[in-house]
Amino acid sequence: MELRHLRYFVALAEELHFGRAAARLGISQPPLSQQIKSLEDILGVRLLNRTNRRVELTQAGLFFLAEARATLARAERAISVATRAQRGELGELRIGMFPSAPLLARIGDAILTFRRNFPDVQLVLNEIESQQQTQGLLEGREQIAIVRSAAAPVLPPELHATELIREPFRVVMRSDHRLAKRRKILIGELARESFVFYGDRMGRTLPHQVLVLCRSAGFEPRIDQLANGNATITGLVAAGLGVAVVPEAMCQLRYNSVVSRPLETANATTSIWLLRVSRDDSPLVGAFCKLVMKRRSDLKLAGGG
Repeated sequence: MELRHLRYFVALAEELHFGRAAARLGISQPPLSQQIKSLEDILGVRLLNRTNRRVELTQAGLFFLAEARATLARAERAISVATRAQRGELGELRIGMFPSAPLLARIGDAILTFRRNFPDVQLVLNEIESQQQTQGLLEGREQIAIVRSAAAPVLPPELHATELIREPFRVVMRSDHRLAKRRKILIGELARESFVFYGDRMGRTLPHQVLVLCRSAGFEPRIDQLANGNATITGLVAAGLGVAVVPEAMCQLRYNSVVSRPLETANATTSIWLLRVSRDDSPLVGAFCKLVMKRRSDLKLAGGG
């Protein structure tokens, strides 16, 4: 028994007329009669009573009609699911990212637009320190990674990196700090300040970059307090425990008593990179990469916002 047997039977059962059913199916009447007879022979059941004047469903035909409709509906759904999966409209997308990544406008907008464009895709966002994400990609735990790195990451040949953003560093301090009225701050002006610094659980990328900036100005930062969360760093600054040098996106975590100022020094930026497996041609991976690499204005238009 094939699906065409079911389609022919359902059309005839709904029309109860061979001529109308054949016209609806776009075939002539003799092939329709042959297919219905073939179906009955396969089943060993009489589905229709035929006379010269009318066609009627038997009791078996009535029950079979309900199942035939359900089977055809399931077949159509299977075709739809396969087609949508091929287009990247179904499935799961796993993205690893550092904790403050969603605060970056381009990344946050890309996530929002992806969710709007692909509502039936399960988007799994995992907070992972940048230097752990390469292994996650290689082992298949992640499909995309968003990492911080001062320069292009050194990667195995299986992975590909694209630079997305160069994010400037800013100095975070209390609003009553002696430097708070300055428009920009030189890194050397922080030589005698107490620092709220990155704890071990915040990875190695940012603390290394800040240490390099301080050392380039001839001093080691005086670290009075460690913090293991973005909000904790800002909160400790608000509590008067020191200043902090943070990426610009982290300044969105606002306290009334805290201000931020641009850091005026060479190389005072941290780069954001998109990593993916080079051979991964998944439509979902391609769709997200396309969104996150768009300009922000284009991305809002694509999302309808």
